[in-house]
Amino acid sequence: MKSETMMMNNNGTTTTDTIHYWMETFWEENGDQRTANFPFMSTFRIPFSICLAYYFIVLYAGPRLMKNRTPFSLKPILIVYNLLLSLKMFNVDFTSNYEYGTDEDLVTFWFYLMSKYIDLLDTIFFVMRKKQSQITGLHVYHHSMVPTFGWIYFRIRPFIVTPCVFALLNTPIHTIMYGYYGLAAIGPHMQKYLWWKRYITQIQIIQFVLLFLYGIYFFINQNGCPKFFIYDILFQSTLFFILFTRFYLRTYDNSRKNIKNQ
Repeated sequence: MKSETMMMNNNGTTTTDTIHYWMETFWEENGDQRTANFPFMSTFRIPFSICLAYYFIVLYAGPRLMKNRTPFSLKPILIVYNLLLSLKMFNVDFTSNYEYGTDEDLVTFWFYLMSKYIDLLDTIFFVMRKKQSQITGLHVYHHSMVPTFGWIYFRIRPFIVTPCVFALLNTPIHTIMYGYYGLAAIGPHMQKYLWWKRYITQIQIIQFVLLFLYGIYFFINQNGCPKFFIYDILFQSTLFFILFTRFYLRTYDNSRKNIKNQ
């Protein structure tokens, strides 16, 4: 009884009640009923648990399990995985309808969202290959936040304009990116054909500039777009612009300096 009282909030609800509200009730009351019955969309516990499991595996359990083990090659898996993702992204199409889409559009967006969860395997493969240098803060944040916020958007307002624009910009970039990784996985002899890697990062940076400008447009004009989504796209685009720019300068400016020093 005492412990329950200690967990009681000022409004008379317990911590358990609060957790249940944000994990279950909130989405039942505010979510779009068209998406409620899609697989993995019934409760926020699902993306939340996946995100926690992802952090645990790639930041703690995975590196410790691989510490005294020989790195896995995974060459055939990486080639197939990356090329299939590239082809899948190439075939994704998005509705231009602002508020409502067809059932087919909902399925398209759901598959796109699921592809963001499949992207988490990128980091798992890094762990298995002992490529810890590639598991940066940017990489982990990007791979965990995109599917989590994608889940939120899809569950509440699947055809609100901000995630549609993000998906529209993000899909061709990932088509190119996974095509690159698929070719790189074939072997070192492919590197001479992959001189364009840095331009993928440049395109990603441009993507976030466009997203920010789009967010500014909707901040000024509103047009029925909920403020949360506007603030989110402004915050996320700014943060990713900073992180990707830092990564680009650190990676390619240092490479240029090393070449000059040689």
